[in-house]
Amino acid sequence: MSAEAFADLSGLESLIQSQEEGIEIEILNEKGEPIGLKIGFVGPDSDRMQKAMRDVAAEFAKKAAERSSLDAATDDSDDRMIAILAKSTTHWSPNPKIGGQVIPFSEENVRNLYAKFRIIRDQVEVRAVRRSSFTKS
Repeated sequence: MSAEAFADLSGLESLIQSQEEGIEIEILNEKGEPIGLKIGFVGPDSDRMQKAMRDVAAEFAKKAAERSSLDAATDDSDDRMIAILAKSTTHWSPNPKIGGQVIPFSEENVRNLYAKFRIIRDQVEVRAVRRSSFTKS
């Protein structure tokens, strides 16, 4: 008798759990040096990210329906990504300061930060969309 072959999916289960828990990254400046801001977010398979994608799709579909059919279609992919990332961001630490004003954590403030500072958004996006970012070492 031979042993029955099987595929062990325990590693994938662990990956899903780590995406639900999320990760935190240190934001770097253009020289690759830490600026003192850490941002946390969940992974692409997490319930929160999946809900964010559905909510953003509905939000943008509603906006499109409200526009006149004579309006030219715009490429809103950046705005969509910013909205999804903002909904998937769990925290930042410490609160950043822009022009002397402290910016507390909120979804709206995260959207504004990602829209204003592409360098920050890019660092979050590149890690948030990759499952490999959430594998335990």
